[in-house]
Amino acid sequence: MSTALNWTGKDAAFALGRRLISGDADASGHLGDGPHFIRDGDTYVPGVDENLLVVGDNLPGLTGLLATHRRRVKVVYIDPPYNTGNALAYKDHGHDHASWLNFMTPRLMLARELMRDDGVIFIHLDDGESAWAQLLGHEIFGEDNSLGTLIHQRAKGGGNSPSFVRGHDYVHVWGRVGGQAGAFLTEKKAPAKLEIIDGRRMLVETDVLRAGFGRYARGQERRLMYEDILEVKGAKKLAEVDAKLGTGEYVLRQWGAQGKHAVVRVTPAEKASSKLYSIIKALGGQNDLEDLGLGGIFSYPKPVDLVKTLVASQTFFDPEAIVLDFFAGSGTTAQAVMAANQRDEGSRKFILVQTPEPLLSKNARSLVDADSEDGFPEISRLTAERIRRASKRHDPELHFTEIAVTEQ
Repeated sequence: MSTALNWTGKDAAFALGRRLISGDADASGHLGDGPHFIRDGDTYVPGVDENLLVVGDNLPGLTGLLATHRRRVKVVYIDPPYNTGNALAYKDHGHDHASWLNFMTPRLMLARELMRDDGVIFIHLDDGESAWAQLLGHEIFGEDNSLGTLIHQRAKGGGNSPSFVRGHDYVHVWGRVGGQAGAFLTEKKAPAKLEIIDGRRMLVETDVLRAGFGRYARGQERRLMYEDILEVKGAKKLAEVDAKLGTGEYVLRQWGAQGKHAVVRVTPAEKASSKLYSIIKALGGQNDLEDLGLGGIFSYPKPVDLVKTLVASQTFFDPEAIVLDFFAGSGTTAQAVMAANQRDEGSRKFILVQTPEPLLSKNARSLVDADSEDGFPEISRLTAERIRRASKRHDPELHFTEIAVTEQ
């Protein structure tokens, strides 16, 4: 018995996605007569080593990226419009589930085409579209490639809900090829401690070897001293420890009154990892914008710490990865990539796509340029301004290229 999600317009939505994917790039670097990019009035072919802000509808934007970035993206993070009356990006399609699914289907198909085989996509939603998104994701990426759902804790109580306080969102995760995605990692914390060794932050673990398993009496030394390894664990274990002492992974540190030495593991802090926990606490994103002098403009920006955690979880040992966000909004993902690079001196690149929708905020007029005194600036202008301000904090030498998508 097989099950399938069906809705009005499904066949047309999938047919559109397949047609856009099947286009071939010509010698000029764009998809024939289809979408391509312009900068300063001239056709522009983006490089894979560039940070990009693509201004325009994300459907032709993603299609245009196929020519240069197909199978090159490691991480996709999106916070798509929820199925509510103020969801700008698809307001002319109505506000029912079928419209939302038709809107998302070709975009997710294109995102999958841009992903590396070991690439992952994080789809961040509230409970309004969570169930529908999960079923749609299974259909596009394959249920076997589902990697689970993370919980984003975004609030701590309060509120006037008639039932209960809604303090979390969902982050559904799929891999293009789930088995190749690898573990989701985060910085390792306790029981290790950080020390500065030769001017470098190192994670120091003194409890690497134990004399035995089970409980220890209070005050009893549980660590196995180097001098006792041969007697307790044998020659093979001693040889293993000596080899790691030779590479510098282990060092000996004098321990206790008897003059013996504990075996200590030292790891550069940026390389010390543990598995990511499925509940991620990151409260609000307004503070991030306020710190950049852009507070009060955007209603619900996502926290930089959240997106940084997600990006780093799949690029912990891949510091040159490409990260894509095609619902860029205020530009949180760009700043999160900068913060991830700052942590490990990486060179990850971001690609943001944002439509030039009017930013309906009175505060925006005083902080971001508009085309006229009576008009509102576009959201994409806030995105660009946030990238510029965040780069001064995280990476003053960062460069990004702003390009526009055109279908002519």
